[in-house]
Amino acid sequence: MDNLNSLPTRGEGKSRDEFWMKRALQLAEKGRGWASPNPVAGVCLVKNNHLISEGFHAAFGKPHAETEAIRKAGSHAKGATMYVTLEPCSTYGKTPPCTEAISKARINRVVVGAIDPNPKHQGRGISILKKHGIRVQTGVLRKEVEIQNEAFFKWIRTGFPFVILKMAQSLDGKIASRTGESRWISGSEAREWVHHLRASVDAILVGKNTVLKDDPRLTVRNGRKIKEPWRIILDTKGEVSIQARVFKSSGPIMLVCSEKAFECVLKKFRRTKVMLLPLRIRDGKLDLTQLLQKLGALGITSLLVEGGGEVAWSFLRSKLMDKIEWVIAPKIIGGREAITSVEGKGFVSLSRALPIYSTRMVKLGEDFLLEGYLHHVFRNR
Repeated sequence: MDNLNSLPTRGEGKSRDEFWMKRALQLAEKGRGWASPNPVAGVCLVKNNHLISEGFHAAFGKPHAETEAIRKAGSHAKGATMYVTLEPCSTYGKTPPCTEAISKARINRVVVGAIDPNPKHQGRGISILKKHGIRVQTGVLRKEVEIQNEAFFKWIRTGFPFVILKMAQSLDGKIASRTGESRWISGSEAREWVHHLRASVDAILVGKNTVLKDDPRLTVRNGRKIKEPWRIILDTKGEVSIQARVFKSSGPIMLVCSEKAFECVLKKFRRTKVMLLPLRIRDGKLDLTQLLQKLGALGITSLLVEGGGEVAWSFLRSKLMDKIEWVIAPKIIGGREAITSVEGKGFVSLSRALPIYSTRMVKLGEDFLLEGYLHHVFRNR
């Protein structure tokens, strides 16, 4: 159990609380890719500084982490401390409220990482537990918990999915040579990482040019069973072939076209499993704000944009991106006609360039991964 009993031998209760909350965070990740549109959540039940049981939210509609841990503990849950990453739910949905199960199990203390971001439920679970005489502490590793569920937090607060831009480029900013060759700019470790990233999101988006030129499948191949994310293609006039590989793979597929072209596109894809989503045109392009509104309404909490330079620019200029995952390969391609990672017109001055915040660099084999945010995600934390 990953040295679960290697508790801190010195320090106050805070260090012990953080130890078990870190374990709960690890458990929560086991539900990544399955729990959405619910958040990922993990729980440890501890008594006398020893683990009694643990649980995580395995999939949407399945038991929550709290009830799973209580079920495993049985009568041993009485008098225990529960470490839970997110505030226990207090309302009936697909499952009964966790606050009810916690109270019935006669748990003595509950340590919570972050409070429920939904204004309708925020703090309600905490109040119910306190009314039942249960001691509650909140805010243990809150920042880490909020980052773990950053997509859920944004979706609950705005109705929009959390948007990530993934790009793989050479050191000089190219994503293909002047002849269009793009396989492979990054190495095998980076490509393997991409599949893990895909497995963690609800949907993957590309533009029509990516489908026409590369004919990708956009599937997840990471060696474990996963829930295939939505594949979304931006294609104003529905020009991609119905024989494209992306349409033959399993999982939900969506083609986004213009309202004007909808009838024609419908005739083309009538006998396929492709879901069509017509959007209005804004400034000569598909309205991406309307797209995100509709995706959020479908329960899509996270969107990975893997399109080329034009699609990247469309999202960036609209300021609809939340995070970047930028793979940089240590090689130089060169060429005025070679395709760059961000195309479009670009910003007219450096003062308007988009800054990236809270950046970190990770090594992926011979490549480098730069992660960062397009807004101050830590401002209020």
